[in-house]
Amino acid sequence: MEISQHTWRRDALLLLVAIGLFFCIGLGARPYLTPSEARYIELPRQMLATGDWLTPRIDGVPYFEKPPLFYWLQASVMGLLGNGEFAGRIATAFIATLLCLLTYATGRLLHERRSGVLAALVLATSVMGYGLSRVAMLDMPVSVFLTLCFACFLAAQKAALPQRRYFYWAMYAAAALAMLTKGLIGIVIPGLVIGAWIALSRRWHLIKEAQLLPGLAIFLAIVAPWHALMALRHPDFLNFYFIHEHFTRYLTDSHKRGEPWFFFTLVTLAGLLPWTGLLPAALKSSFAQRQNPGTLFLLSWVFLPLLFFSASHSQLVPYILPIFPPLAILIGNYLAALWVKRLPSHHLRYTAMFTVALFAVAIVGYYTLPLPKNDDNKIAFTALSTLTLLPIILALMTLSCVIVRRSTAPALIAALALLGIITDLAANYSIAALDRATVKPLLAMKGHLIHANDAVVAFGSYFQDLPVYLNRNVTVAGWQGELEFGATHYPETQPWMISADEFWQGCPFYPHDIFVFMKKTTFSRLSMPRNCPLHVIAEYGKTVLLERHPQ
Repeated sequence: MEISQHTWRRDALLLLVAIGLFFCIGLGARPYLTPSEARYIELPRQMLATGDWLTPRIDGVPYFEKPPLFYWLQASVMGLLGNGEFAGRIATAFIATLLCLLTYATGRLLHERRSGVLAALVLATSVMGYGLSRVAMLDMPVSVFLTLCFACFLAAQKAALPQRRYFYWAMYAAAALAMLTKGLIGIVIPGLVIGAWIALSRRWHLIKEAQLLPGLAIFLAIVAPWHALMALRHPDFLNFYFIHEHFTRYLTDSHKRGEPWFFFTLVTLAGLLPWTGLLPAALKSSFAQRQNPGTLFLLSWVFLPLLFFSASHSQLVPYILPIFPPLAILIGNYLAALWVKRLPSHHLRYTAMFTVALFAVAIVGYYTLPLPKNDDNKIAFTALSTLTLLPIILALMTLSCVIVRRSTAPALIAALALLGIITDLAANYSIAALDRATVKPLLAMKGHLIHANDAVVAFGSYFQDLPVYLNRNVTVAGWQGELEFGATHYPETQPWMISADEFWQGCPFYPHDIFVFMKKTTFSRLSMPRNCPLHVIAEYGKTVLLERHPQ
């Protein structure tokens, strides 16, 4: 028993250091992605600026779409380290490391030590696992709490009877934290997976054993205070938050994010690269062992959330992250079973096919998709290709040697891990060239001209990273978008959430400089009044910066 506890601690420490350092490399190498990542930096920035940690805001406008747990964490870190990209992403990198540790722990709990270690390796080096470890969004923290919830439930099944209640209590607490991170999926996904597993395995006694009343008390103690306080301060909150942002979003295409039913299947296959080639064989082996309760639970954990998210009318790539830990465990366990065996030929075919797809989609897609092939895109693509493809080709050569020689699983694992690491790092440093929506380069060029009394205006669009990099609110003219609810329900936002006509009427009389950010498409059809001339002083990507001096 002592040896087992020692290996648990040693593995956890080694994985924490190795994966944590891997995820921290290059965190500040590129600007915040817009709109999503910049939004989740602006929300905690507002908490720090206003001192109000109850009501989430964007640019001073109340924003009720999501609960605040991640904003609180981000604000705490940013209060110490500032608004820079490294500071804004370090919490996510740490949370992603915890997700890999939980994946290791769950894989080891269900199978054995090697399975857990390999599962953590698969998740950490996959495109999705690595990619979302360096983006400040809600999907990584909610995946951690959902994984913790499932891990506690599984641990309860293996614990001695007197200790089971503690794991169940932790399970309810984890579900509550998931709900306080991203809403109702914190209870829907655990209820769906655990309920289905109980039914399929006919373990109905667990319903009585699962500490429902104490668990409900724990859940409400964590979740209820913020929701109750928000309802007291904002009478329209509960209707907008639960009805509009949960049920309407899921059941209708109100947010214009609908995709084909197979969207998340394709995202999963791409997100698992470079390990995708092993997935068919791993699933086949798992289905053959579905009578095993642990394997059945993992399969339920993969396919039921996949079906749930695929049925939604609101679909974005990161939503599917919660199924990646069980997928990594299935692949890790399959590789552990092959550790000392020579790889079968079908492994090599699948692995080679999906590895080639990693590059074919990126390269062929650029020339075939209906994207504007302007000079900016060509320069960006050249930068991406030069920096990324050379090291990836070297890793592919290593992988090819493994395939040709029909090596054992450790050699294939090492080659795929090397490919994943090199691809991830190279893409992280080179992908900034493809981000043509950020305003950071414009501020780097002309930000020194903007003074405290000058007006900064986002015209016709809202640039989510603009208040983040300026560290101040901006005026938004001729746009409401996702801020429509807050702008229309809270009259105090009217001074800076204005119409285009209000901007043009007030422009000639403003006593200081005015700096206007707008999309190039908006500028191309802009008709300016003579008494408010705006002059272009800089442009980058999709955005132009205009200035007006006081007359």
